[in-house]
Parts: sequence; C-alpha cells; structure tokens
Amino acid sequence: MLTLLENVLDRADGSYITPEDLRILDGAIASWQQRRQTYDLLQTKENVILEQVMQQIINTAPDVAAKVTVDGGNKCNRDMALVLRYCATAMLLQDEELLKDRLLYWMQNIMLALKNQRVNDFVYRSLQKSVQANLPKENADLLLPYLAIAHQWLSQ
Repeated sequence: MLTLLENVLDRADGSYITPEDLRILDGAIASWQQRRQTYDLLQTKENVILEQVMQQIINTAPDVAAKVTVDGGNKCNRDMALVLRYCATAMLLQDEELLKDRLLYWMQNIMLALKNQRVNDFVYRSLQKSVQANLPKENADLLLPYLAIAHQWLSQ
C-alpha cells in the first residue's frame, strides 16, 4: 500500500489523481478488512503453522530434517517466522517491494552462501501447505502469493 500510494502520488505529480488510480485505491481500501483479518489470524496461528511445518519435515523428509533440526530447529523456525511475518506485512500493505527490500534481498544472499536452496524448497513448500491447512481459503489466498515469492527467491 505504501508503494501503491507513492506510485499514485508520483503519477499525479501536481495533477488530480486519475480515475484509474482512484479505482485502484478504492480496491485497496475495500480489501483492508479482509487483509487485516488475515494478518490477525496469522499472528494467532503462527506457532501452530510453524510446528506443523517442522512435523511434516520430520515425518516426510528425513534428509531435510537432519539439516533443519541440527540446533533443535531454532534457526529454521526463526527463518520461517521471519518469512511468515514479512509476508503477512507485505500482504497487509499490498506491497511486494517491501517484502523484497526488507527481507528477501538479504536472506537470499545468506541462503546462497549456505547452499540451502534444496532444503528451502521443501521448507517453504511445506509452509504454504500449512498456511492453507490452518487458514480459511479466502485468507490463505491473500497470503499465498507473497509466500510464493519468498519460496521462489529462497529456493533458487
């Protein structure tokens, strides 16, 4: 939403905002309650979602589990929580650039250095499934595009 507002203001640049940009702003405002509800649900269900991902990894991918549970899963849980929280904020503000600028550019470099792309592919695929399992469809659908971006960036 911040980027959206900046773009609208840049395009207006001393003129009236165009009818098309006003429609875009109206859509952003109209969807606020649903996005806010999704954000609140994520905050409430974060621990359940993350625990479910770790359990799925342990149950279905012993090779991945061996890598992510070295320290009791603390680093993996921390990273998943960061991704989930930044995705939630980006979804709330409808701002993909916020997600990239504040987390993904930095985190991608670390994951490349650690060569964790294959592990991340499994982890963030599981995170998306857990979100779908723990949120109503309409709420999960708002968040999944942002999780897909994170998944793509962190598993390449």
